[in-house]
Amino acid sequence: MPLDEELDAVSPVTAGATADRDTTPAPAAHEASSFRRGDVVAVRSIREFGARGHAVGFVVACHVLVDTDDVSVVATVPGSDIRRRNGEGAGPNGRLVLPDAWDGTHGEHRWSGSTVVRVHRHGDPWSVWRWHDGENWVGTWYGNLEQPWRRTDIGFDTCDWTLDVVCSGTPGDPDWNVYYKDEDELAWLLDVGAVTEDEAGQARDAGERLTHIALDGGWPFDADWDAWTPDPAWPPAVLPGNWRELV
Repeated sequence: MPLDEELDAVSPVTAGATADRDTTPAPAAHEASSFRRGDVVAVRSIREFGARGHAVGFVVACHVLVDTDDVSVVATVPGSDIRRRNGEGAGPNGRLVLPDAWDGTHGEHRWSGSTVVRVHRHGDPWSVWRWHDGENWVGTWYGNLEQPWRRTDIGFDTCDWTLDVVCSGTPGDPDWNVYYKDEDELAWLLDVGAVTEDEAGQARDAGERLTHIALDGGWPFDADWDAWTPDPAWPPAVLPGNWRELV
């Protein structure tokens, strides 16, 4: 999930992009139960890392705001746990870690800056993020292109697709601007064989769909985000001890 310097400064979890097959493990044999407001969960990006097989590329601890059959909304407050895999970066911005560059370990990090709220409608190949500073929604809107979330016993699993959609301004106003981010990194991954033409096309198709929704001011850009305001009393979220285990 490579992000530019502006977003890196807000949320270090986004700095550790991975460059591996965009596949998640097969669904669990049982359907995990929905979470309640305030529950702490792990949102994980899972990929296939060559000979290491499927593993967690990065994971962030979140508090649940909403979790229904239709929508899941989670918030990561400052100080919450992050783990992202260690390795030498490559690519246009020097931050894409190819499978052979991973040593099998993860670096320990903490979320910094404002609280980020992620909204995912089940089945959509993206989540939409906004930042809340404790009083107001601030900064850009961020469309993270990824596999649809799968609920597990400890949270939600997905797989980041590198390409992203960023929006600035106010939906419907003349200042509303929607654009792609990290197109160069997706192209590089394709050039070195880290993703296939089909996988790159999947990301681009999802990006085109989300761009049209954003330009039209569709859901969740027209939603009442104040209903998803994080609880200011929530402490930093701590990852469960079994966050590495694939379920």
